[in-house]
Amino acid sequence: MSAATLIGCDRPLQEEYDVALLDLDGVVYRGADGVPHAASAIDQARAAGLRSMFVTNNAARSPQTVARHLTDLGIPTGPEEVTTAAQAAAALVASEADEDTRVLAIGGDGLREALLDLGLTVVDTAADAPTVVVQGFAPTLGWPDLAEAVYAIGAGATHIASNVDATLPTERGMAPGNGSLVAAVVHATGVQPRSTGKPQPEIFQQAASRAGGRHPIVVGDRLNTDLAGARAACYPGLHVLTGVDGMAEVLKARPEYRPSYLAADLRGLAQAHPEPRAEDDVWVCGQARASVRDGTVVFDRPDGPVSLGVTPISIDEFRAAAAAAWAASDAAGVATVLSDVPALTLTAD
Repeated sequence: MSAATLIGCDRPLQEEYDVALLDLDGVVYRGADGVPHAASAIDQARAAGLRSMFVTNNAARSPQTVARHLTDLGIPTGPEEVTTAAQAAAALVASEADEDTRVLAIGGDGLREALLDLGLTVVDTAADAPTVVVQGFAPTLGWPDLAEAVYAIGAGATHIASNVDATLPTERGMAPGNGSLVAAVVHATGVQPRSTGKPQPEIFQQAASRAGGRHPIVVGDRLNTDLAGARAACYPGLHVLTGVDGMAEVLKARPEYRPSYLAADLRGLAQAHPEPRAEDDVWVCGQARASVRDGTVVFDRPDGPVSLGVTPISIDEFRAAAAAAWAASDAAGVATVLSDVPALTLTAD
């Protein structure tokens, strides 16, 4: 993708693209619970011919475990339809390994299985003289695990992180993610790890290749991983509002984080997406009209102008607002021209 703005699609996205690279946490489920409308939207998309590949930065669980969870949520899935950051990390280690490579896996069973599946030698403690430490998320990780990583890195092992997401959406809210635990190891060692998960493009490219996709679309809820990774991989990205980043974050997004499409949730796959277009300093999307005035977005409605945050806005107004805010920010050469963005809501379906 080149232009850092929204694009249009005259037919439903599920008819335009051949595979959806779907984030999990915050898009399909939150912890043990499914995101509303996700199962039915994926079922409808599959019926329309859109294949699904689930791409997750969570390295704790194996593809088999993830597939069972999705199936239990009403989304029948096989392990071949899951790509994890653990698999991406294992692929990196394997590409650089020799007969002396020994890997200390700090994470869940999914990380260890991914390493063993590629024939790597996995050791249990720093006392086994590992040459590489691979760190991935697991909810059971504690001080002893992090200490082993620090001991090994201090003795000269390289450090690879499956991902560096600071937070993880759960059914109870946001919780510390792998990046927060990686930060503890970095603070103790002074060594910055390489990261192999999102937003690195390779995990998306690997997922698309495994799915046989020639025209993929990335779907995510987090701008600095899902959507940044989509742009890095040169794939269009659909941002949904069911997880980490909401409308305010989208309106203030830097060019490298911006999605190509916007939707409330996965039902956006079944929708056409009108392309915002500029008419002088006003951006038009469908019947919506938005411009930036005095550090805020103003909507031109039939009964007069309305400032951002005064009332709920339609999805097309959100699209027009994003295009207007991004264009104004780029023209000014700043991260965002918007002042404090108020709490925003979409109009009901």
